[in-house]
Amino acid sequence: MTRNRLIAYCLLLVIASGLAATKALDHYGYQYTDQALKRSLVAFGIARGLNGLISVAQEAEIAMQPAGVGLTLSPGEILDPVNDLIERFSVVMLFSASALGIQKLLLAISAWGYFNFIAIIFWLGLVGWLFYRHKKNKNINPWLVKTALFLVLVRFVTPVMALTSEAIYDLFLEQNYVAASQSLEQVTETLEQESETINQTESDNFLERAQNFINKTTAQLDIRQQIESYKAAAEQASKDVIQLITVFIVQTILFPLLFLWLSWKLVLNLTHRK
Repeated sequence: MTRNRLIAYCLLLVIASGLAATKALDHYGYQYTDQALKRSLVAFGIARGLNGLISVAQEAEIAMQPAGVGLTLSPGEILDPVNDLIERFSVVMLFSASALGIQKLLLAISAWGYFNFIAIIFWLGLVGWLFYRHKKNKNINPWLVKTALFLVLVRFVTPVMALTSEAIYDLFLEQNYVAASQSLEQVTETLEQESETINQTESDNFLERAQNFINKTTAQLDIRQQIESYKAAAEQASKDVIQLITVFIVQTILFPLLFLWLSWKLVLNLTHRK
């Protein structure tokens, strides 16, 4: 082993020992994982709230048909695809939250006190051993170095993955997440206003509903405008949900899998290097 490589290995092990002792990466890893989990719960809550309002809007429209004087309304055909998409989104969020939960578990395992202590002792002991063997011009068992580097990967792969995942979110995904979440909230408000208007009309008796229907055809209960409003809401909600699905799949599933695959390839390359 050359002197420069020896210094590089020893410096890496000393830095790893310091990070393991302070648990600085673990702290930020937990923090960013909690933030990602909170975002997933917020997005899921918005989507489920929208799902509930769609169901209310559909039921309200069906209840209006007797007062519709022969008009047949079918808003369910417009809003049903959004309901189906939200159900798919619920499945994605289940996998996403589960992946984040697994990530938190791996953070806890990698920072486990006994493992942390043994790794630090091994790394610092190996640093002294490497300098001793190099000073005596004796051969150094390469498997000791490989084992130490393997422990570095095991100890820090999860917190580094969490930090990198959050960096990917900040750089490329945050804007899409914020825009889609705000847009879904606006769609929810729109459907809520529509539902309140309809429910107010349904609370009257039959004659009053018929009179209100006639009087408000060009105002509050313009059926064509209402159908167009539902169409616009359904289209926008579909785009927003798909955007959120993309954000969470990339951050919590695709990127971690890619990161773990690259780490595994690094381990294989490390252990097979002569």
